Order: sequence, then structure tokens, then C-alpha cells
Amino acid sequence: MRRNLTRLNLNWRDADSLISAVHSKERVTGLTHDFYKYPARFSPLFCEAAVDALTDPGDLVVDPFVGGGTTLVECRANSRLSVGTDISSLASFVSRVKTRVYSYEELFFVEQWFADLGEHIVDNERLSHTSWWDEAGYLRNLDTPQTWPIREFLAIALSKASEIRSQKAQDLVRCVLLRSAQWALDGRREIPSIEKFKAQIGAYAVKMTAGAREFFTRTRRADRVVSGDNIRRTVCLNNRAEYLADFLKSCNRPNPRLILTSPPYPGVHILYHRWQVHGGRETPAPFWVSNQLDGSGESYYLMNAKRQNLNRYFKGIEAAFSAARRYSSNETTLVQVLAFSQPQEQLPQYLSIIEKCGFQECFLNQYLDSADGRIWRHVPSRKWHATRKGSIGSSQEVVLLHKPI
Repeated sequence: MRRNLTRLNLNWRDADSLISAVHSKERVTGLTHDFYKYPARFSPLFCEAAVDALTDPGDLVVDPFVGGGTTLVECRANSRLSVGTDISSLASFVSRVKTRVYSYEELFFVEQWFADLGEHIVDNERLSHTSWWDEAGYLRNLDTPQTWPIREFLAIALSKASEIRSQKAQDLVRCVLLRSAQWALDGRREIPSIEKFKAQIGAYAVKMTAGAREFFTRTRRADRVVSGDNIRRTVCLNNRAEYLADFLKSCNRPNPRLILTSPPYPGVHILYHRWQVHGGRETPAPFWVSNQLDGSGESYYLMNAKRQNLNRYFKGIEAAFSAARRYSSNETTLVQVLAFSQPQEQLPQYLSIIEKCGFQECFLNQYLDSADGRIWRHVPSRKWHATRKGSIGSSQEVVLLHKPI
């Protein structure tokens, strides 16, 4: 049976680099990668290794489930064109902010804005009206004595931020506040004091503008390699994955050499669109901070609700990758990272859907002697919860490699 496996034609150096990156346990850091802790985000080392091994400078890379934007960041920093989309407006916002190139003047403005934040906000200041966001439920579960000071400070800071004329600068300010609020509220047993929160905002402002400067330097070098002054190096959309086929056709983009993505994990409950405060109570506050509308509930973002069968999920996967086949060529490679709550049952079904969409699975020569020929990695300290009973398989991620049939 091993002799009949389709092999991905990679040289040993590229294959070893890719395998090493899959198993790396280095923290997600560098450039703009730490702008927001998006759930189930890619390792930048893995992204860079996949992009380097499977594409050349100037090639197009597509991510139909863009999430935190790691693929787009690495493509821009490594001289590749990229297009990504996500149905979450929060994910699209974070990805746009992370992939923008800010001038030194814009970054200096943002730094100065946060340096003067104490002057913008005085201790006795209060909003004079009930926020629409509060009435719409975006501040849910942020009304406890512990969270109230942070909520009030954020409300006033966001009100001041909305007065910034430059949309790029305003979005970066909001992203600093978003990252700081996530640090203070999401998954914490104890909410920090308002003094610690203010100090953390200042620390993130310094760290994130430094990351943006590093990204500026990398992209200036990388852009010299990509010909064409009018080419948009990075495009980030807020739409369903299947929309990409029409978009790429309408803007005359070339076929991608690489589709690099991580779809929602079947049967695995991941809060892409909520923070958890005070022992698991959910709040849609990240949409409030980023000035984005929350499209729908959990089933919208996961393509399936908890405690339901996975029929809707697999229909969504089929729609996404049927569209991907339409914008693929024989030179395209599809690389996915996934986890399954029940791998033995769900992986074969998933692979059959991908094959139905027009892709055949490939394997690396270096892994043909492994248990199933695929690259698996253990993800330590996973906090996600499978939605089905039994052993939880979501602590293992697998890299799936495919080529068009």
C-alpha cells in the first residue's frame, strides 16, 4: 500500500525544514504576530517554511480561513503576494492591522497617543450616555466590581480613539487596546487592578509599535523582489471561503502556488469570537473594542453548533474547497493544519470530502515510515474542549498535503 502513495516532490532540505517547523514549540512572536492571541493560530516558523518550500518570490498564496493572519504576515515579509478571507469581522480586522505597513510618522503618533493617554482620560471622567454597544449586548459579563474599572477605562479610551482622523492609526490604537483587554480579561482567574491594566497598555503600545517597525523594514526589503508598483501585495477580506473563487477571477489574480490554511476543527469547540471572564462566562467585547459587528453565534464561526452532528460542517468544507479547486492549477499545493475530536472517525470523512472537491492527498518521503505517513504534532496545554464524549483527540494536530487531481 505504501508504494501507491502519491508523493509530494520536495527536496530534502525543504522537507526537513518543513518537518522541523511543524514540531517546533517556539512561542508565536516577532514582527506583528503578537498583536492578538487568536485561537488555534499558525506557527510563523511553519508558515515561513511552507511558503519557502512550496513557492517562489512573487507567487500568490491564498488562505481561505485567515484567522489571525499569520499566513498573510509571513507572505508579505517573504516577498509573496497573498489573499485571505474570514467570515469573522474580528479576524479580518486583526489580520488587516497586522499586515499594514505603517510609516514612522504614523507609529510615532500612536506611541505619543498612548504616552499622553493619562492626559486624555481623567479619573473622574464618565461617558455621558449609554453606549449603543452596551445596549446591543457587546459588554455582557463586564459589569462585575472587578471588571467595571477596566470596562469604564476602555469605554473612555475608545471614545477618544474614535476621534483619531487617520483610520490606519485609529485601527492600530484599537488593536493595542484589544490586546491589552484580552490580557486583562480573557481566561483569567483574577482580574488585574486598573493600575496594572494601564501599565500593560503602555507596555503593549511600545512592543506593538516596535513590531510594526520591524515589519516595515522586512516589507521594504521584500517588496523590491516583487515587480509591479500597482500590485496589492496583501488582500484581506471579510467573507466566506467560497467567495475567493469569484474574487480572484474578478481581479485577474494568478492561480495560487500555495493554499495554506487551518479550517475550523471538526467536533472541537474553540471560542474564536468570544472572551471568557470569571470562570467561563462569555463576552463579545473584542468586537466592541475593534469596532466590528459580531456576525452570529458559535455555529456561524465553527460551521457547526455544539452537540450537533457534523453534516453542516462538512457541507461548509465541501463548499470552501470546491471553490479552492476552481482557482487552483496543477502547480498549486494545498496545505492544511487540523485537529479532530475523534480522528479515527472524522479524518477519513474529511479526506473523502477533500478528494470529492478535486484534490488528492500527498505524502513526504521522510514520513512514509510513520504510522500513517502523515505529520502529526502534539499541542501542549490545549484548553479547547471536544463537543463529543470519549477521549479528546484535539491535542494532536495533523498536517494534510494535497495536490489537484
